[in-house]
Amino acid sequence: MRRVCGKGVLLIALACGACVTTAQEGQQMQKDIAALRADLKKEIETANADRQKLSSEQQQRAKALQEALDQLSRAARKSGADLAVDLEKAQNDVAALRGQIEVLQHRLDAVEKTSQDQQKALDTTGQFVAQRQKELENPTDRGGLYNLARQKLDQGQTGKARELFQDFLRRYPKDELAGNAQYWVGESFYAEKKWNDAIVEFQRVLKDHKGSEKVPDALVKIGMSFQAQGDCQNALLFFDEVQQAHKAAPAAKTAHDRAAECRKKKTQSRSR
Repeated sequence: MRRVCGKGVLLIALACGACVTTAQEGQQMQKDIAALRADLKKEIETANADRQKLSSEQQQRAKALQEALDQLSRAARKSGADLAVDLEKAQNDVAALRGQIEVLQHRLDAVEKTSQDQQKALDTTGQFVAQRQKELENPTDRGGLYNLARQKLDQGQTGKARELFQDFLRRYPKDELAGNAQYWVGESFYAEKKWNDAIVEFQRVLKDHKGSEKVPDALVKIGMSFQAQGDCQNALLFFDEVQQAHKAAPAAKTAHDRAAECRKKKTQSRSR
């Protein structure tokens, strides 16, 4: 059992030396730590069961010892050959029982020591998990902050994602990922169907991050936000801008399809 504890501590030491830079790696680390904690808990439960069993055996031996002492007391009241035989038997029983109790006590002490070591390892693991969880939820490096924000957005936690992206923009306004972060702020509003708020945030990509790769996507999403409100006239302005100024961008295909939807809708409205 001590070897299991040593192994758990070694795994913790190795994990502490690692640098989690992505949310995926952080999630895998948490899974590994959870598995380690489960193993340690199982070991402690086994140790506790053994301790209870040994304690029960010790009580039984103590009871047997008391019975032997009582027998010795009764034998002391006899006389002659019967007294000698009973006395020798009682003395042998007492000696054997005392030896067994000593062995049980040593085993119980060993189990107690192992249980304490395992509990200490489990406590260390718990502290490590809490620290890593805190670091994962509140990253201080740019990559960790951006990746966590994306993760929250992918999980549908739009409000939390927006807070993290805005925090990123406050800390790293000139970073190469700033344009992307601003785009995702707009995306968080778009996911909540807050079309006008989304338009405002997407327009900031066009204004503050003109060289960002997200400019074509921001144009499309502005058009889609107008389209979602039934305003195809304004939507077409942005769809057409993407097709004219960003023909090679993947967003141009979306702009083309969305523009076709708007024009089809306008045609149907005129024919009625």
